[in-house]
Amino acid sequence: MAGNIGIGIQESFEAAKQTVYKTPIGIGEGPFMLTQSYKTKARTLAEQRVALAGARLAKILNDELK
Repeated sequence: MAGNIGIGIQESFEAAKQTVYKTPIGIGEGPFMLTQSYKTKARTLAEQRVALAGARLAKILNDELK
């Protein structure tokens, strides 16, 4: 089970780097404001990853309780 968790964490981190962890602003001192597009992408990705994690957890539990 621990291996499955690590895989999910790594997948989520890679997805975040490709989708969200991109600087929405230029180089310099702040304050910086996140754009609505950035916030929308971050929320969408988070919702997808939580749904996938829930499905994976349900499978693990179902398999263990058989």
